[in-house]
Amino acid sequence: MRVNRKQSTNDNNPDMLDPVTEINNYKGMINDYSLKKRTQGSNFTSVAVLEIDNFSKSNRAFPQDVTQAILKKIAYTISLHQQPLDIIARTDYNQFTIILSRPSKEQAYKDIELIRESIAELKFNIPHKGATQITVSGGFIIKPNNTSLEEAIKQAKEILLYAQSLGTNKIMQTRDLAQKDM
Repeated sequence: MRVNRKQSTNDNNPDMLDPVTEINNYKGMINDYSLKKRTQGSNFTSVAVLEIDNFSKSNRAFPQDVTQAILKKIAYTISLHQQPLDIIARTDYNQFTIILSRPSKEQAYKDIELIRESIAELKFNIPHKGATQITVSGGFIIKPNNTSLEEAIKQAKEILLYAQSLGTNKIMQTRDLAQKDM
């Protein structure tokens, strides 16, 4: 595991960075993807949308400074797993989109699971609550070459919704959604 946070190609452009976490925002993610997709070679591209469990804008459980600290820590934890062709972004209040490039589909899924486990191991000291565990749920897909990034993200979000309907702290993939419909 890497110790230093990977620098984004968008570090010089504040329009493409999330001001809280200092990782890509949606615009930065799209820009990075357009730059990196040509260098993927024979690797598989996966898209995962992770959402912090029980952490919505409308149901604020923590003060803003604590919320921002949690978002920063999660972004940092994800960035520790980042490889040169990977793209991470905070694309919504409590959502992170992760685009991985791996030699196998299995490795991509394993790495997303590892990220989920790493986040679940974090402990946050919340005023008046003590040590609190934060978890994420996610939707994961292998992006077909003939599918746009936007469409892949949409599919990953559908799988995320299914994962959330079954509880918290889990990553689901396309085949889990297919098994539900049987």
